[in-house]
Amino acid sequence: MKRYLLAALLLALMGPQGFTQGTIQFNNRLTGTSTAAIVAPVFGNDPNDPFAPKYGQPATAATAPIPSGTQVYNGFGLVGSGYTASLWARPAGSAGPFVLAATTPFRAAGSTSTPGFWVIPSTAAVLSNVPSDPAVRAEIIIRVWNNLGGTITSWDQLYDPVTGLRNSQYDIAARGESPAFVESDQLGGGTVLPPTLRGLQSFQLYSAPEPTVLGLFAIGVLSLALIRRRPGV
Repeated sequence: MKRYLLAALLLALMGPQGFTQGTIQFNNRLTGTSTAAIVAPVFGNDPNDPFAPKYGQPATAATAPIPSGTQVYNGFGLVGSGYTASLWARPAGSAGPFVLAATTPFRAAGSTSTPGFWVIPSTAAVLSNVPSDPAVRAEIIIRVWNNLGGTITSWDQLYDPVTGLRNSQYDIAARGESPAFVESDQLGGGTVLPPTLRGLQSFQLYSAPEPTVLGLFAIGVLSLALIRRRPGV
């Protein structure tokens, strides 16, 4: 009896570390009428404004969005292995970095319901830094990029993981990320099944502004400031 009490005490002292690593379904197209359903396609650049990010559930898509929204996307739904989706997580309420949990390519063309959805991994994504604990929730970001024929294997190639600065070497690659959201259910582990990505919103990719574009913008702002400082203007 004393041994069982000692084991329970040790687990209590260990806190969240005493729980297994949490798991979650890495799927942005789960149809149905249950509260677990989520349909949040990802879109390519807006041809009218390729440098602008955009977020929010669309009103219509190749598969009816769940939940439905009002956002309008002018870009195409992403298709093919040339695009990579990744799942990043950290404990909700923490200030620590988001840690990569899984990556997967987008589905190949071949169905009217394909555009905007990635390939569902055969197993649930494991969140190494968030436990399956009833008192802990995961904060999640989905990041997607054009992998340039497989040469970009991680978001960390686009942005330095320490400084957060953009790597200009890969400015040509379109990229985008969802707004961060907190998973409402306990992560999977043990007898708890992995939850779905409830809270995920659709988003579109954007391109990094070319240096010439930024330079012209800076020159324009400086010129306007000088004109305003001239006497009589």
